[in-house]
Amino acid sequence: MRTSLRRPLVAALTLTLSVAACGEDESTPAPPGFGALEVSTAPRPTSTAAQRCPESLNVVTGERDVFNAETQRREQYEFAHGRGCIHGTVAAVWAAVRDPPVTVDRRRVSEFMVTRDVEPQYPVSFLVHHIVRDVVTLTFDHTWRAGALEGTTEEPRVFAARYQKTFGSSFISLLRGSIVARPLDGETVEVEIIRHIKSSGSGAADARVYLNDCFNSLAARVHGRPLPSY
Repeated sequence: MRTSLRRPLVAALTLTLSVAACGEDESTPAPPGFGALEVSTAPRPTSTAAQRCPESLNVVTGERDVFNAETQRREQYEFAHGRGCIHGTVAAVWAAVRDPPVTVDRRRVSEFMVTRDVEPQYPVSFLVHHIVRDVVTLTFDHTWRAGALEGTTEEPRVFAARYQKTFGSSFISLLRGSIVARPLDGETVEVEIIRHIKSSGSGAADARVYLNDCFNSLAARVHGRPLPSY
């Protein structure tokens, strides 16, 4: 009798803890636009005798408590700002950004599914549905928008891409970011990558890792190499 009672109790307790850990699904629509969240405060990689800007990324992190004019709400979050250079063309970086596996956090995500053209009012849009299997299973969606800031969608001179968690577990209360790329010279593209996060068990340190992973994946795709595996 003790065993038969214990199992449902343990199962019920496990279910309760799992639901509490995952939180409830919530919708968090993104404000209009696809431009950068802000200007990156990270410095450009230091030039060398051989290269004006080495192919690397500098990252700075911090935390904020600010009033967001777009959402008309006060927000507390941690952030990571990155600035780096990729040796290639804006067109090659533009193609890489529009390829979802390049920008998905594959270090943490177990599976993901992509739906294209979810917001046809933007030049480029897609939704990425993420599944994270850890102690509990977590699901959430990112909505991506992208377009040219200078030039055309087909041949941008400067472009921006922006994403936000728009649906899923309240375990992640805020997750958004942006990527901007512009030519530094004919053979080098300067890239700014930004991530804001407010999540149980995750913060600026994880955002720093993501920025480096994202940059390395962009560079790999531009140079025709396989994406890094984790």
